[in-house]
Amino acid sequence: MNSSSVTNLLLPLSEDEVDDLDDFLMSGTASFETMSIDQLDGYLTAIVIGPTRLDFNQWFSGVWGLDEAPDFDSPEEAQHIIELILRLMNSIVTDFNDNPDDIAPLFVTSTDLDDTFEYTDALLWTQGFLQGLALCRNDWQPFFDDAKGNNVLRPIYLLGSDDVTLEEEALTETPAQKEELAQHVIESLAWIYRFWLPYKKIVANHAYE
Repeated sequence: MNSSSVTNLLLPLSEDEVDDLDDFLMSGTASFETMSIDQLDGYLTAIVIGPTRLDFNQWFSGVWGLDEAPDFDSPEEAQHIIELILRLMNSIVTDFNDNPDDIAPLFVTSTDLDDTFEYTDALLWTQGFLQGLALCRNDWQPFFDDAKGNNVLRPIYLLGSDDVTLEEEALTETPAQKEELAQHVIESLAWIYRFWLPYKKIVANHAYE
């Protein structure tokens, strides 16, 4: 890969490029198991801010929900889509490094059944985050052992987990509840990012010993 290619991978996605990636993910080329753009953003966020630096091959197949990528129309299309995904991932890294308190996850907006209340819908985003966390669940154990860890993860768990109790499910029934939890998710992400920073620095300092 030449230097210009490396530079391009560091460029944030434009709105048109986000739409381009979203269109492909929802197209017939990809399977029905393929992540949506918001689910992908959550998935990549968990990988970025978590404790373990995963290799490309350890997480990329998870985007499609299968063991292999879709049948791209051409090598050029495959390269384009892969570059968009990598640039989205790098943008997440940059956003957290710049200011974890001012991140803007790719949540979608939904309306209630009566189409009268618009709210931030983080359902698929949080599902993606939990899928990313599951890739190295054992490495996250220090976070779960921390006194605040489970409480910090709770809004993500409530919205995105399939294992909630009936009592917990009742906390996500209304659009207002979902809106409030989505805002708490953003607060949780900054805390998680800062929790793992000291650990990552230790790993980096010993990488070449």
